[in-house]
Amino acid sequence: MTDSSAPAAIPTRTLTLNVRKQPLVATSWVAPIVLLDGNRFQLGWGPQILTIPADRPVHVQCEMPFIYTYGRAIAVLQPNQLPELEYSPPSMNFFPGEIGAPGTTKTRGTWLLWSMLGFLGLVVFGSIILSAVSIALG
Repeated sequence: MTDSSAPAAIPTRTLTLNVRKQPLVATSWVAPIVLLDGNRFQLGWGPQILTIPADRPVHVQCEMPFIYTYGRAIAVLQPNQLPELEYSPPSMNFFPGEIGAPGTTKTRGTWLLWSMLGFLGLVVFGSIILSAVSIALG
């Protein structure tokens, strides 16, 4: 005799979510989070293994929690889709993140970060040169 009150087993599958860590980014010490159908999970950097339902679409949302959340990227993983995704957080917190198939995402805002660092370097280097010239002439 079977117990009809026991819940049916939900078929599951494994989602591999590769979270790309960006070098030299100011908020790379902030660990991203993922929301799977609204359920929040803390992630680390690198490949993450998560269990998801196999019989229905799964809403995957990644974001970076800081003072406010930023870098939000959303994907819907279909039952027949390969369960591998990659999340690339942005270099700066006012750019969106990207989520997609492995190898297809890119880091947004890197050009602005490097431009700002280059400008800061020129200002510091220029002030050192101007100081040295004024000391030599003065």
